[in-house]
Amino acid sequence: MIAEIISIGTELLLGQILDTNSQYLSQKLAEIGVNLYFKQTTGDNVERIKEAINIALDRSDFIVLSGGLGPTGDDCTKNAVSQIVGKKLILNESAFQKLKEIFDVRGIKMSENNKIQAYFPEGAMIIENKNGTAPGFICSIKGKHIAALPGVPFEFKQMVDDSLIPFIKERAGGGKVIKSRVLRTIGMSESRLAEILEDIFNDSVNPSMAYLAGNSGIAIRITAKAEDIDEAEKMISHLERRIRDRIEGLIYGVDDETIEESVGKLLRAKGLSIAIAESCTGGLISSTITNTAGSSLYFDRGFVTYSNNAKIEMLSVPEKLINEKGAVSEEVAIEMARGARKKAGTDIGVGVTGIAGPGGGTAEKPVGLVYIALSAKDCEKVKEYRLGKLRLRNKHLTSLLAINMLRQYLIGVK
Repeated sequence: MIAEIISIGTELLLGQILDTNSQYLSQKLAEIGVNLYFKQTTGDNVERIKEAINIALDRSDFIVLSGGLGPTGDDCTKNAVSQIVGKKLILNESAFQKLKEIFDVRGIKMSENNKIQAYFPEGAMIIENKNGTAPGFICSIKGKHIAALPGVPFEFKQMVDDSLIPFIKERAGGGKVIKSRVLRTIGMSESRLAEILEDIFNDSVNPSMAYLAGNSGIAIRITAKAEDIDEAEKMISHLERRIRDRIEGLIYGVDDETIEESVGKLLRAKGLSIAIAESCTGGLISSTITNTAGSSLYFDRGFVTYSNNAKIEMLSVPEKLINEKGAVSEEVAIEMARGARKKAGTDIGVGVTGIAGPGGGTAEKPVGLVYIALSAKDCEKVKEYRLGKLRLRNKHLTSLLAINMLRQYLIGVK
């Protein structure tokens, strides 16, 4: 079976919202072995929706529409589908009664516009919406199916899980399962990773490998196609072991795991505490670490020491050292890490100083120069980085690099 997704909404074309619905459905279709070769996005216009559906019917077996089922004038998906299948829109009494019940429970008078949501192409199968007022539906035409679901993500996901996927699965004819796993890495470029893993990449057809560059490092996606989930998992795990044998220290997480979650697990497991001293990142490292629930078990405090006086007063960085070496120097960074650890009484201190930009740089110390230091009872280290000229990106990268230095210490990478 070949499926196709058509996302409907002018707001999608204008870039006002992200199309998370098609991403979610793509993953669900892959899990049951349904091939998804095409996606379309169109605005709230009956003729353009019809055009998109006709294109899809020429090349796909199951078309899923997302959006355009609301009660307002720009919600025109039903009209487009009814014209395509040649069926008039009629009131579904059962859907209408459920709609009335929803408004009665909420104590709201239902408008005439809302009644539109209970009209469907004649003969359509109704898909219950447990989280909203717009039911979905499925129509058949010449042996193919057109499903329409609302665009609100939490409504869409419930209907996909409860109704759409079971319906498609019954008709997919025992397709193979497609399963993916993502290994998240930090600290090495995509090109260098590709060199190290070149032979593994070239050998991998099923499961396959792909590199995905992002703001938080390079992800390696492993995708397997098998008769069932268990077999796909085994295939993926075998390839993952080969990859880990080469770059274990660079992998911080799997699938949606963030680097701060990974570090949090390590700190909890080792029973260690941390304090962070920040200058150029302005508290971003502390904020990122505390994004993880339960971080109070290991995160003691953060020092935002933006000025030289703050470094001297809060962290006991020697004024003479700042005058001699400059606030942006490896010597000051390590003193900041030491000061954070000693003032907080924690096991580990991290210190960061740099020039985020766009101003403040010199020929000797350009914009993007950053020093990150770590201080612990058994280890002290500092590292220099030369990043770019974009202020917010420099802050983001510095935060990730600092948390990664912490991670490397916790896993024994010197």
